[in-house]
Amino acid sequence: MIGLYTSPLFTSILPARVGYIIQQKRKQLGLTQKELAGKTRFSKYMISKIERGMHDIKITEIQRLAFGLETSVKDIIAAI
Repeated sequence: MIGLYTSPLFTSILPARVGYIIQQKRKQLGLTQKELAGKTRFSKYMISKIERGMHDIKITEIQRLAFGLETSVKDIIAAI
């Protein structure tokens, strides 16, 4: 039996959408993933996972990314 939270029917699109927004804002600033990682104290690998929607992102992580992207959490969430 497939568990409720492991079923593909319950997979959220939120991480993918947030990842896309993060990637677009990063590119607008002309930053590489490595540069954003340095500004946010995430690893480049984690930035890649976030941008690909492979990480169930937390609000505290969005705060760190917003700071590194010179924007606000409000602007990121509004873009979702």
